[in-house]
Amino acid sequence: MKFTPSPNGTRITLQVGRVGYAIGKKGRTIKKLSQDIKELLGAENVQIEVDQLEDPELNPEVMASRLAVALERGRHFRRTAYGTIRRIMAKGAKGVEIIVSGKVTSQRARTEKFRDGFIAKTGDPKRKYVIEGHAVAKIKRGVLGVTVRIMVPEAHLPDQVNIIAEPTHVSRDIPRDEDDSIFEEEFDEETFDEVPEDILGEELPKEATEAADDEDEFDLEE
Repeated sequence: MKFTPSPNGTRITLQVGRVGYAIGKKGRTIKKLSQDIKELLGAENVQIEVDQLEDPELNPEVMASRLAVALERGRHFRRTAYGTIRRIMAKGAKGVEIIVSGKVTSQRARTEKFRDGFIAKTGDPKRKYVIEGHAVAKIKRGVLGVTVRIMVPEAHLPDQVNIIAEPTHVSRDIPRDEDDSIFEEEFDEETFDEVPEDILGEELPKEATEAADDEDEFDLEE
């Protein structure tokens, strides 16, 4: 809410998640709100404007209010809290923390915490990038306090390092479904019959040569 008083009149700008609910059917909600403000401030000229938030899911005040309304309607606190976290994280938040305190399920008060992602707790990152919202849910067992903390998507941590240098080499990617035969060298059987001279050398024993000739003649006769 932005409150701008002036001698000519008072201007109030409301930033809401759902404009239709803020205005009401045929403007009944906004008219009643204007009448209450006139009585509260004692001014006749009061102008109220309603603006739509760009991303209501990234506003902790809005999400805390929605969670509190859901708890007042009898929704289960754990299921509702996790559903709220999923909607906030889907908008790109770096982290979410929801705290519900009070008589949640019994007459004994306790505190339930739900987290996802990363939330800075201390230091400069907490002051810059963590926003917090509060709301109150009135149920039969008493009053529940709801706190929502969101780490904004544009948060940049001091230990975050981005490598922008180009790679020094390029590795070859081979598809897995490619035939393994590409790794097998194709040899010609005829090449095995020819023996290179540089391998055998000039000093080949005469007995080995005669034995080889005898084996060839034996194969031909069979």
